[in-house]
Amino acid sequence: MTETTTGRPLGRRRFLQTTALAAGGTALVAAHPAAAQADADFEEWFGNVSNYEGIVDMRGAETVSVAVGAAGNGGGFAFEPAAVRVDPGTEVTWEWTGEGGVHNVAAEDGSYESEMVSDAGETFAHAFDGEGVSLYACSPHKTMGMKGAVVAGDIDVGASTAAPDYVSREPEYDGWFDGVDNFDGTVDMRGREEVRIAVDTDGDGAPVFSPPAVHVDPGTRVLWEWAGDGAHAIEASDGSYASPEQSSGMWGLAFDGTGISKYASSVHGNTGMRGAVVVGDVFEGVRELTVEQVSLLGVYGAALLSPVVLGVLMWVRSWYRTEETEPLPSRAPPNSGV
Repeated sequence: MTETTTGRPLGRRRFLQTTALAAGGTALVAAHPAAAQADADFEEWFGNVSNYEGIVDMRGAETVSVAVGAAGNGGGFAFEPAAVRVDPGTEVTWEWTGEGGVHNVAAEDGSYESEMVSDAGETFAHAFDGEGVSLYACSPHKTMGMKGAVVAGDIDVGASTAAPDYVSREPEYDGWFDGVDNFDGTVDMRGREEVRIAVDTDGDGAPVFSPPAVHVDPGTRVLWEWAGDGAHAIEASDGSYASPEQSSGMWGLAFDGTGISKYASSVHGNTGMRGAVVVGDVFEGVRELTVEQVSLLGVYGAALLSPVVLGVLMWVRSWYRTEETEPLPSRAPPNSGV
């Protein structure tokens, strides 16, 4: 195993977790960085990469892996996925498939480079600190198109996001998505600590949640990010939660337990702006999540702040569970009579 470990500052996700613990789980504020235009020309870099279909968004993922020697470019000469977006501070692990002969992972700027490896199962890891774009390639097969990239943070590289992975078995939504034009299925986002949903508009200018349905693990943080195309408030179908009405910034919840939480826009919910969060294995008995299984994470959006800052995220762990206990019955002293 070849591993690169760089001294890295506390990443965004680790910062959130650690600060929340230090604060006793009451509140935490973190600025959401503004997007910046990357210098690298993404499309030109991937011009001869046959398996490049956009950036795979892996933000919030606990582990990020890239296959070395995947099928592509005429054989086992590809990185899969070719381009990934991660949180700053995330460590990416490359794992060799054993196909295509000898490969390495070499950054264009020389910041990291693995050994030449051919054996299946060998790995190389590198942590990406701060926001930025890292272009890399396999030195022997670069001209064949064996190239990749890691985008850390919210940098705009002028590239599309790759098509999502959908669950193999769709939950039953009881007609909830009837009339929701951008619903193509439930996106599988299990294995992530944090998931983002855009509050945006589609190609025709209609307001949508994107993606409208996600499947997550219990305990996952779900963040809604407003694109500034109109004011919306997110409201649960059962009334268990509601966001402030805003047109920019973000707001979030943590979902525990097992079930399906349906929600809609308070403004456009009747015209197809609906969504759902599927939590855990729901096929043993689908049910709506209760308020006890939803924790409030954020309520303040960027509309309250400078336009340079997209949002402020306040994490508030509000557990609504109450325990009712009854006093033990009083006991009379034992009979001491003769």
